[in-house]
Amino acid sequence: MSNRLGGFIAGQNINVSIGTVTFANTPDLTFTSVQAVPPVGTPVQFTTTGTLPTGLSLNTTYYVISINSTTCQVSTTQSGSATTYTNGTGSGTHSAVTQRAFNPYAGAPDTVEYLVVAGGGSGAGDYGGGGGAGGLLTAAGFTVASGTALTVTVGAGGAAVTSTVGNAGSNSVFSSITATGGGRGGGGGGTAGGNGGSGGGGSYNMAAGLGTSGQGNNGSVGLTGGTYPGGGGGGAGAASVATTNTSTGSSGGTGLCSTITGARVFYAGGGGGSSGETSASANPGLGGGGGGGKGGSYGNTNAIQYPGTAGTANTGGGGGGGATGVGGTPNTGSGAGGSGIVIVRYPQINSAPALVTGSPQVSYSDGYQIYTWTSSGSIIF
Repeated sequence: MSNRLGGFIAGQNINVSIGTVTFANTPDLTFTSVQAVPPVGTPVQFTTTGTLPTGLSLNTTYYVISINSTTCQVSTTQSGSATTYTNGTGSGTHSAVTQRAFNPYAGAPDTVEYLVVAGGGSGAGDYGGGGGAGGLLTAAGFTVASGTALTVTVGAGGAAVTSTVGNAGSNSVFSSITATGGGRGGGGGGTAGGNGGSGGGGSYNMAAGLGTSGQGNNGSVGLTGGTYPGGGGGGAGAASVATTNTSTGSSGGTGLCSTITGARVFYAGGGGGSSGETSASANPGLGGGGGGGKGGSYGNTNAIQYPGTAGTANTGGGGGGGATGVGGTPNTGSGAGGSGIVIVRYPQINSAPALVTGSPQVSYSDGYQIYTWTSSGSIIF
């Protein structure tokens, strides 16, 4: 039986495009984005619609030896000196390609499954509401094209604060899929929670932030009276429910469970609201399941501070709100939002990606190959 299919032979190396490259300042090669730059050690060749600059050759393998933002340098050996070219020479449009073995029996996938979670919002630092969870999007059957670089962006959590309002989380992206960062917690004794993937909790007597439809849920309002506790941030699975106890912060909304990695893992829980002012009977709101941080509080005296806790890294959990000191005692400070995550999986019978950047963790479970990014990168199938 022949091992030839469509003009290719099984095991034969074929070119897969990395992207367009320009040669303007020897020895640097400039790509269109940070994600498009191949990692150190990647073998590349160059193609062109015209002629390559003097000093570079067609059908020659070069190796990436260093990278810097959107540029890299190459050498003809893996540990050699940078290859130089003559500025201003060459013509046409140039592309960098890498090679992979052609497999006619299990090629690149047509569709993949994804989980995209944005960074969670941070809680506020003064009468603080909890941060909203990062937006969560997941689906199977997402169509992908071979040879096209798909961007992966992992959103950061909102930074913690010691006063006023919190900070929103940053968006996470896979190809055309964008999950919205979690809303900030409201604070400062009269600030509403921010809108986001899930909404942030409000400061006392202030509205909660709204969640994004299909990605998350609303936060809850802060209460007036008692110790003026903060509202909780919304989670991907449920909204935060406002407490009826005026000395207890509202808990964050629960997140959602995913089995995309082969294990049951909860993501995108909302941050808990703070207990408000100092009181022996005051209690903070709990973080929502899925990485939400617990709200902050004081102990029986101002001398004992319990800051809001951070959302768990790479869950998109919202940060806990910070409690308020009285009599000149400083606020406890809030918890930062948890960073996001991007996970892509498809059957093991398909070929491995032609190129990945961003150093994703690669694992295998239930017949799937699974790529988990905790920092930004890209993938080419």
